Parts: sequence; structure tokens; C-alpha cells
Amino acid sequence: MVAALLVALLALAGFLLLAPPRLRGLGREGTGTGRMARPLRPSNGPGNGAADRLPDAALMLDLLGAMFRAGTSLPVAVRTLARVAEGESSLRLEKVAAALQLGTEWSSAWALAGDDENLAGIREALKFGAATGAPSADILHAQAEQLRRRRKQEAERRAAALGTKLVLPLGLCALPSFVCLGIVPVLISLLPQL
Repeated sequence: MVAALLVALLALAGFLLLAPPRLRGLGREGTGTGRMARPLRPSNGPGNGAADRLPDAALMLDLLGAMFRAGTSLPVAVRTLARVAEGESSLRLEKVAAALQLGTEWSSAWALAGDDENLAGIREALKFGAATGAPSADILHAQAEQLRRRRKQEAERRAAALGTKLVLPLGLCALPSFVCLGIVPVLISLLPQL
């Protein structure tokens, strides 16, 4: 009984020392305050505020490609994208769409968006089609697929690294429990015979 309690305390200490901070703080936010949890949304980059993101860059590129394939003009497509965006990104896209609608040149219109990391990928994806007048729907779909492939490779790389990071905590938890539940009872049963 005491050994099992000791193993549980060791496992808890190992978890608290080795777990990433975001896992240790799980469940603290929003408990008892009456606030509802916000739904999870994919991030387009590290450190972006939740209220200032585009929903999913690859999805937005596919949406733009579909709108261009259907014959939508560039300003109308950017305005539609602004409706999907949240917070500051939405306002910046609205400014860009209004400037493009008025006939402002490409670089001046996107200068209104400022240095927004969320919009940099969209701006670069649309740049070729706007500069050349070439149909860019296929290019946008290819860029969306490339972004998804890159995300999948990154997820696979992180999953492979996770296996290495889990060896130590699992060893700290499994070895004491094996000793307490496997070896100690055998030794206790052999004590009367010695």
C-alpha cells in the first residue's frame, strides 16, 4: 500500500517536472469564472492572437481559387475573404478590397494592410495573378495543397520527436511500478523460505 502511494507520488512529480507548461496548466483557465471556452481554431503562425487570425490559410487559398474559377473579380474575392476573417485582419482586408475596387495599384492597396503576418501568405499568393492578369485559380489550389503537405510533414516530424521525449517519463513511471508490483511480491513470498 505504501509502495503504491510512493509510486503514484513519483509519477506525479515526474509529470510536473517533465510535462510542457501548456499541459500542466490544463483546466485552470475558465474554471469557476463563468466564462465559456472558445472553440479551437487552426493557427497560421506562431504567436498570433486568437482574435486576429484567418481561419485556415490553405482553406482560404482554395476558397479564393474557387471564386476566381467562378469568375469573381479580385476585389470581390478579397472582400469575401474579409467577411471570413476575424478582428484586425478583417478590417485590413476590407481596406485592401476597397482600394482595389477603386483601381489602386497592387502594392499601394496592400500597403494599407500593413505588416500583418496573417495576410502575407494571401498577398503573396495573389500577387502573380494580379501582376500578370493570368488565371491564378490553379496556382492557388497548388499553393493550398503545398501548405497542407508542409503541415503534414511538420506534424509527422513533431510526432516522431514526441516518441523520444516520452521515453524518460514513461521509464520513470513504469520502472518503479514494475519493481513494486512484480519484484517486491516475489521477494516477499521468498522471505519465509529463507
